[in-house]
Amino acid sequence: MLFSANFTTLNAREAFQFSLGDKVHVLSDKAFRKTREDKFEAVGNVIVTHKNNAIYGEKATLSFKSGDTDVIGNVRYIGPTMTLYGSELHYNINTNFLRVKNARVLSDNYVVLGKEISRINDNEITAVEAEYTTCRDCPESWSIYGQRVHITVGEYVRIWNAFIKVKGVVIMYIPYIILPIKKNRESGLLFPSFGFEFEKGMRFQQPWYWAINDSIDMTITPSVWGTRGIGGELEYRQMLGDMKWFELDGLFANDRVYEIGKRNEELSGYHSQRYFGSYEHHFNFGHNLSNHVSFNQVNDMDMVRDFEFYTKDKILGSEYGGGGFINWTTKHFDVNIEGDFNRNQLVPNPKAFDHDYVQVLPELDVNLSPFELFSTNVPGFRKFTFGGEANFTVFRQNHFNEQSYIRNAYRTSGSPTIDWYIGDIGAVQVKTRSTYDFQYYRFPYEVTESFYKKSAYIQETEFSIELEKIFGLAFEEQVPIESVDLNLLKERKVKKNTVDNPDVVGTLPKFESAYSQEKITIVRNSYKHAQNIKLKHYLLSNEKVIGNEGFKTQVLTNEGQFDATDALKEEQHKINRAQSRTGIPLKNTIEFQWNNSVIRKSSRRISPFIDLRYPRDNFVYKRVSYFNVSQGYEFGLEEEDFENSLTRLHVNTGVDLEKVHLSASEYYFYATDEHLINLSAEYRFTQASLRTSFIYDSFTTPVDKQILFGGTLGLSDLLSFSAEYIYDIEDQRETKTEYGVLYSPYNNCWKLDLKYSKNLVDKRISFNFLINFNENSFTSLSGLNE
Repeated sequence: MLFSANFTTLNAREAFQFSLGDKVHVLSDKAFRKTREDKFEAVGNVIVTHKNNAIYGEKATLSFKSGDTDVIGNVRYIGPTMTLYGSELHYNINTNFLRVKNARVLSDNYVVLGKEISRINDNEITAVEAEYTTCRDCPESWSIYGQRVHITVGEYVRIWNAFIKVKGVVIMYIPYIILPIKKNRESGLLFPSFGFEFEKGMRFQQPWYWAINDSIDMTITPSVWGTRGIGGELEYRQMLGDMKWFELDGLFANDRVYEIGKRNEELSGYHSQRYFGSYEHHFNFGHNLSNHVSFNQVNDMDMVRDFEFYTKDKILGSEYGGGGFINWTTKHFDVNIEGDFNRNQLVPNPKAFDHDYVQVLPELDVNLSPFELFSTNVPGFRKFTFGGEANFTVFRQNHFNEQSYIRNAYRTSGSPTIDWYIGDIGAVQVKTRSTYDFQYYRFPYEVTESFYKKSAYIQETEFSIELEKIFGLAFEEQVPIESVDLNLLKERKVKKNTVDNPDVVGTLPKFESAYSQEKITIVRNSYKHAQNIKLKHYLLSNEKVIGNEGFKTQVLTNEGQFDATDALKEEQHKINRAQSRTGIPLKNTIEFQWNNSVIRKSSRRISPFIDLRYPRDNFVYKRVSYFNVSQGYEFGLEEEDFENSLTRLHVNTGVDLEKVHLSASEYYFYATDEHLINLSAEYRFTQASLRTSFIYDSFTTPVDKQILFGGTLGLSDLLSFSAEYIYDIEDQRETKTEYGVLYSPYNNCWKLDLKYSKNLVDKRISFNFLINFNENSFTSLSGLNE
């Protein structure tokens, strides 16, 4: 084997260089060559470099025959992917094998301590009697100790015979655990989750993840549901192609507590087999055709109450079941067919099915994109466009049982529209829209009056003007420090004398960097006040109703309608629906709108190294305040009283600054003296925040009057307190109270969240322990993520 060595005296240090296939450089205080053994020894402040690897220590021995390098004394290894510390190190120049005793591995996201750590190759590390953690002050906070640890760099950590330790105390044993430090999937045990409630006991779940292949995976989670007994969860996911997937989920319980009508948590004396299952898929066929289905099923509807932690994100509204749609989209029209089959929860028997509940099976929608008929330069005839939509819906009961109302019908509806842009009259824009709205119903179980039809013409004309005024100029520039009055810097309010640094434990004193700079960056914002004034006229004409007289009476109330489409256009604003009652009557009404907003324009710091950031997108826009007013006036009423002719008044305003957020909304109805009020306010301090809101709805019986108080308080950098209180003014009782304490240590590797909540139904204490396994992703032991 060929090698060469050169000795050079340099500032009382000796250095030599030899060639052994690749260049290896050694720098030390002293160096000795053992000719018979073909070795070199370097002593004192040794530095060995080989390719991209560097080794530091007090003494090093290098063998030219085998390529082995042994280093002792305060050893440090620095490589492309990691840094190792230890007492002894063995490194092979030929194979890159590395072994360190009493070692410590440092990475950006984790730390490993071990009796012996070996790097088998560039991507694999093994350790004996080692601990893994993400803490910066560990092992004082938390760690996972294992008799054997295997690390695939940039991918995952495998630990056999693992003990989870908090503050040095073992709290849990796991035979085998995989912690991801990679993006690819890997089969194995996931971290367990648990929860606790005083009445229901301890909930413990141990998920096992199975990466079946590149397109299929499954999670099987054996579980103990506290006093209810054993059970589990199952999740199956499969990709069938690009944008084609389906998923099956389920929860199962061999429940020892459940009994119909039973409200306590005492054992019932027998076991009930309970389940909650759901299915969902989505298929995209190219860019135009898509299909989605989502469905869930239970054997009893008390599952929502008893397993709320699982069902709360899977149930929308008061129904089980589900449905799906098929959508076909082109540039000219959109066709959508959908259907739902739901199970009503609002029934006395949790195992019963409400066959009287109205299902939508199916519904067909066709929407025509507006297209231009013609455009000219002639004033008054600038542009004409045509659009519209059509709908066919089948309403049916699972078992026919009509009593007070018709509950089975086929409805066909349509609303073709013509938009006529008249043009500009000075600064005023004028446009109008003509709509023909019709619905046709057929009742399959009605013998004499088997149809119902209604239609109307709606004309909407709008005059609008926009006014804008800009204050200031948004820019960012650097000016010499000499041109700035330093006394202004001294007078700046110091919010905090210390700064937090995520790379160190604790805090650092704050330093005013402006004093050390040759140039200072000056930032200026500009503001735009935009006003939009509109005068709109609505005209409803030739509304006709023929057909079933009973259905005509039925649709005058909310309870009698299938949905809001059934209401007469003339009476729609009188229906007690949130969207309908706040609208403007269409019969013969003018509406005045005055919309104001203040927009702040800020210069964005330019970076030519970020895509799509330079030179475009150089500014940030934010609405800092708004004030909108809408008032209608209805013509042609029998009583010509001015106040009775006024429709609802709507005022909407708000301010959004750095610390203060205010918003207010009010609907006032002159005819009935009713109010819909929403008020909210929030103020953010440096270490705290306060918020409150008020809701008033006089349409409900009893009147809905609720007030909310809440806030957070950072008692220190470690401890924060939160509270929320909701009080029903009308019933004179509190409806919800919640208190919480969050402990966040400096090490950024775990958090402790303790909450107490009380509502009209129950009281609950929740304990949430979150661990930062990797990359500041806190995972809760109760199965929730932060």
